[in-house]
Amino acid sequence: MAEILSAFDDVDALTVTNDGWLREASWCLAGLVSLADWIGSSTDFFPYQAPRLDARRYWLEQAQPRARKALTELGLAPAAPNFEANYATLLAASCTPGPTQRHCRDFELPSGPTLVIIEDVTGSGKTEAALLLAQRMMLAGKGRGLFVALPTMATANAMYARMSACYRTLFSADAAPSLALAHGRARLHDGFRASILPNGGRAEGEADGEIETVQAACSAFFADDRRKALLADVGVGTIDQALLAVLPTKYATLRQLGLSSKILLVDEAHAYDAYMSRELERLLTFHGGMGGSAIILSATLPRRMKERYASAFLGAQGGNRVSLPAAAYPLVTMLASDQDCCETALEARADLRRRVPVTRLDSMDQALDRIAEAADKRAAVAYIRNSVDDAIDAVAALRERGLDPILFHARFAMSDRLKIEDEVLAIFGKNGTPAQRAGRILVATQVVEQSLDLDFDLLVSDLAPIDLLIQRAGRLWRHARRERPFGAPEFLVVSPEPRMDAPADWFGKALPRASWVYRAHALLWLGAKELFDARALVSPDGVRGLIEAVYGEGAGDRVPPALQSNFDEMEGAAYGDASHAENNLLDFFAGYCGDHRAWSSDIATPTRLGDEQTLFRLALWEHGALRPYAADRDVFRAWALSEVALRASRATGRGLHEASIETAAQAVEAVWRKAGDHAVVLPLLGDPFGGRVVNRRGVEMTVSYDPRRGLALPSEGP
Repeated sequence: MAEILSAFDDVDALTVTNDGWLREASWCLAGLVSLADWIGSSTDFFPYQAPRLDARRYWLEQAQPRARKALTELGLAPAAPNFEANYATLLAASCTPGPTQRHCRDFELPSGPTLVIIEDVTGSGKTEAALLLAQRMMLAGKGRGLFVALPTMATANAMYARMSACYRTLFSADAAPSLALAHGRARLHDGFRASILPNGGRAEGEADGEIETVQAACSAFFADDRRKALLADVGVGTIDQALLAVLPTKYATLRQLGLSSKILLVDEAHAYDAYMSRELERLLTFHGGMGGSAIILSATLPRRMKERYASAFLGAQGGNRVSLPAAAYPLVTMLASDQDCCETALEARADLRRRVPVTRLDSMDQALDRIAEAADKRAAVAYIRNSVDDAIDAVAALRERGLDPILFHARFAMSDRLKIEDEVLAIFGKNGTPAQRAGRILVATQVVEQSLDLDFDLLVSDLAPIDLLIQRAGRLWRHARRERPFGAPEFLVVSPEPRMDAPADWFGKALPRASWVYRAHALLWLGAKELFDARALVSPDGVRGLIEAVYGEGAGDRVPPALQSNFDEMEGAAYGDASHAENNLLDFFAGYCGDHRAWSSDIATPTRLGDEQTLFRLALWEHGALRPYAADRDVFRAWALSEVALRASRATGRGLHEASIETAAQAVEAVWRKAGDHAVVLPLLGDPFGGRVVNRRGVEMTVSYDPRRGLALPSEGP
C-alpha cells in the first residue's frame, strides 16, 4: 500500500499509462479519502478558522500540525515494532519451541507480499508460531500491525483474552499500541469494555484495586465502531468484519485500508462453507494486491481449498493457478510472487503423536450409559451434540439418572451464555483442578469445538463432518495431567453403521434433527466409513488421509448408490453458493469506480449464507413496565445482553399479549427501528419464565426460558 500511495505524492504520477495499476490503486485512494474525511470532519481537531491566513500558511501552520496531533491522539500514527522480541518475551514461554514454531522463527522471508499457510494438529501451538512469524513480517516491513480473523464470536473473545496479555511485546517499549475487538457484540465483552472506559471500567466511588483491569488499551475512536476497529494496531474479530471489506458496503474501502497495513492472520480456515470460502479468496486477492501479507492456520484444510486460497492471493500479482502437491502433515507452505512455492514438511511434537481409539455407538442411550459410567469414575466428560434440542434432551435424560450436567449452546441470552462459557473454561480448561473436574459432565453443541482450550477425560460426539470430528477430538486429553481415570483416551461417536447398502435416509433416520444441520449426508458417510474402518484417529499421520478421503478428488466415486443423489445435490449447491458469492463480491481488478451497484449498509449486508435468524431480546414485565432480562447500568448494553436468536423457520415474531404489554413492547422496538434495528421484544412472564412466539405459518407457540437450560421451544422433530 505504501508504494501505491507514494505514487500520488506527485500529481504527474497519475499520468501513468498502466490503466490496470490505476484501477487497483483506486481502492487505496478511496479508503484514504474516506479516512481523511472522517478525521477532518472533527471539530475537536479542526475547529473553524477565520480566513486570516493565505492557503500556504494555513496548510503549513494550521492544517499539518493539527493533522499530526489528530493522528497521534487517535492512535493512527504507526507504532514501531519491537526488534528485541523473541520466543520467550513474545509468548512469555519458558518451554522449548516446537518444530512449527522453530520453523516460523527461522526460515528466510522473501521480499514483497507473502502468504504462509500453517497446517498442524490441534494443540500444537499454531497460534504462537503465527505470532512469531507476524512479528518477523512486521520487522521486514510487510505490515505495521496485525488483524486476527476467527470464525465465531466465542473464538474471537477467547483470542482477544490471549492477545491482551502479549500484543504489546510486538511493539517497541515506548510505543502505545491499541488492541481492538471487532465483532457485532464487542462492547459486551467486559475485558474490552474496561479497556476503553475511564478508570479501566471502574464505576465512580470504587476504590483502586477493587476491580482488576485488563492489560489491553484501545482508543475509543477504534472501539465505538466496528469499521474503525480494523484501523487499530492489533485487531481481533470475526472473519465477517474482514469479509465486509470485499462486499459492496458503505465502509468497504475504509476496511480495506485498515487491513492493507496489517498482517492478516486467518485462524480455523477450514471452517468456512463454499460461500464464505469464495469471500475469503477475494479478501486474499485484495490483501495481496494492496501489498499485504497473510498467514492462514488450520488443522484440517483440504488441498483443493488450500490451492484456491493460494491462487487467489497470488492472482492479484499476476500469478497463475497454484498447485500444492505436498501430502506431508504437519506442513508449512510459503508463497510469494517473486519465487517458487515452498512446501516444508515438519515433524510433529512428540507429545502430540497419538492414536485415539474410536468406538461407534448406535444411539443416545448407549452414549448416556457410557457417560454415567465415566462420571461414576470421577471423569470429566463432554457430549457434543449437533442441535440445541438434542443437547437439551440429553441433559434431561442425564438429570433423570441423578447427574448434574452443564448445558452450553447458542440459545441462551447473551448474559447467561457468557457466564456459562466462563464456568466451562474454569472447570474444563487448562487450569481446572482435579477436584473441579471430578465427575463433571458438559453437554454442548458446536460452540465448544473450536478455539476454546478445553480438556476432557472422555469425549462423546454425534456424527459430524470429519474435519469437525478431528477438531472435537482435539479436546480429548488435550493437556498433560498427572492422573486420569482411564488408562488411555477413547472417542465415542454416535452414528449409524456406514454400510455400502446404506439407504437414502441413512443419517436422517438415526439423527433426524442433526440431518437438518449437516445436510451433506454422503460426506458424513464417507467420514464415518474412513474413521470406523481405521478404528482410531492417528495424529498426525492419519489426519491428511482422512480429510482428502472425504473432500479430495474422486471422493464421490466411493459413495453408496442411495446417497449419490445427495452427493450430487450438495456439490451443485456448493457451486451455486460460490457463484452467489461471486456475484456479490467487489472486483479488485475493475477498480473502485468499476462497480456501479448501490453499496448498502454493512449491517444489512450478509457475509454468510444459511438459515435466516430472528433476533429476540428477552424482557421482564415488572411494575407495569418492561425491563431487559439482563441487568446492567447501561440500558443499551442490558438489552444487548438479553439477546437470543432463533431460526426464522421456528419463530418470526412475538405472539399475542395483553394490550399493556404489547404497547410497551412496541414502544421499545420503535426506538430500535430508528437505527435500522429489527430485533423483537419477547416478554417473559411467570415462574418459570414463559413467553409466546409466532412462526412463519402464523401459529403461536409457548416457549420457556431458564438460565441453565436456555430458550426451549415445543418439539417439532427436526
